[in-house]
Amino acid sequence: MGIPQFLRLLSFESLTTIGRDGRALPQLAERWEWEKENTRLRVFLRTNVLLHDGRPFTGETAAAFVHAAVTNPANVASFPALADLVNVSAEGNQLVFDMARPAATLPDGLTVPLDKGPDLVGTGPYHVVSQQDSMAVLEAFDRYYKGKPTIDRVVVKAFDALRPTWASLLRGELNVVYDVPVDAVEFVRNEEIDVVSVPRWYQHHVTLNLRDGRFKSPLVRKALNLAVDRVAIVQKVLHGAGTVSAGPIYPQYWAFDSTAPTYPFDPEGAKALLETAGYRLRQPARPSDGPPARLRFTCLVPQDFTTWQRIALEVQKDLFNVGVDMQFRVVPLKEFNELVFTGRFEAAFINMISGPTPSRSYMWWRSARKLKGLYNVFGYDNDQAEEQFEVLLRSANEAAIRSATSKLQRAFYDDPPAVFIAFDTRTRAISRRFHFPTDERDPMWALWRWTLASSRGGAH
Repeated sequence: MGIPQFLRLLSFESLTTIGRDGRALPQLAERWEWEKENTRLRVFLRTNVLLHDGRPFTGETAAAFVHAAVTNPANVASFPALADLVNVSAEGNQLVFDMARPAATLPDGLTVPLDKGPDLVGTGPYHVVSQQDSMAVLEAFDRYYKGKPTIDRVVVKAFDALRPTWASLLRGELNVVYDVPVDAVEFVRNEEIDVVSVPRWYQHHVTLNLRDGRFKSPLVRKALNLAVDRVAIVQKVLHGAGTVSAGPIYPQYWAFDSTAPTYPFDPEGAKALLETAGYRLRQPARPSDGPPARLRFTCLVPQDFTTWQRIALEVQKDLFNVGVDMQFRVVPLKEFNELVFTGRFEAAFINMISGPTPSRSYMWWRSARKLKGLYNVFGYDNDQAEEQFEVLLRSANEAAIRSATSKLQRAFYDDPPAVFIAFDTRTRAISRRFHFPTDERDPMWALWRWTLASSRGGAH
């Protein structure tokens, strides 16, 4: 998504934001209250917010921006509570959301950025003054409601390769490299550069087309999960910059059950499950068909995604050791997306958003039989998972949420929709000329609060 995504991060905001543990927190909203048995949400807006064009962000002004964001089809597909929205209206400095039924996760859905409204006017700490394909310039919004940014001007450049980026950073021509590949961190790290690891809400999967008869049995999918040495992959490919995963629920989510079962690395157990499912080691019909195997399938991998390809190769080796022959079909990203979202694949290696709340898992793994969405294209259908998702969407009771999350984790363990591998991280390289706050998950979210190190008189 490149430069445009980063520009939205600095220019546009949302009514709420998400904390480290997946709880909704106020942003442009000051607070909110549920009414009418959780079918009406009243959002109280901050009173000192201005749009970049100088207009106050009052209820009446905000209503059009908010309506455009919460009814956008892509946002509705990503945040399930928005599908139950009946109406959004302004009452003074408040916004009122009327829902068709209880929608406890609506505050999560209000994290959608307000970048779809009239004239695309934001409220963020910076506004874009020029934009080209490979470069953009932003200037500080002096009347930003949290305070004037300490950095007046931000220039964003796109680089095609790490080497010139790294050289420009070391020469002092750049102050930040937004995304340093994990295998290049040690080349960038030095006494002039801070290297910051940022946990991501994305995890690596081998997703399976569950409409394919080879993957119908949960025993087969459990076997594939048991065959993969996740710890070794995190250490070898991600250089330790990742967290082993066992399902689609984000492990830092506040209701996550750390006692739920996970998949050990168990090749012999994987072989036994495949045998039970009827997949015995067989010789190929022709030598050109490959080695003896219990199961063969082809996995889509996007072209030019080096880390993804290296992880996929490790998975391929692990599967081969239990008699599963996974071959690759490497295609350009545009073709990859088209094939996946039209269901024309056997398996696909994807780095997929899975956090920070179960709503993100719901968008991929809810029952396609009950409701076809934009993202649930894999054919997963589990009544127990669907039941627990419904509890999480409707209930505001913390005990009920903890119970449903635990049951959901166990449902995914018993009937895994994919081969889950690891949540990954992003690495930022930041010049020590700057102090940056450490109270945000990602220091780039607080860029407006950065200061020059010389102005603070000490180390970061």
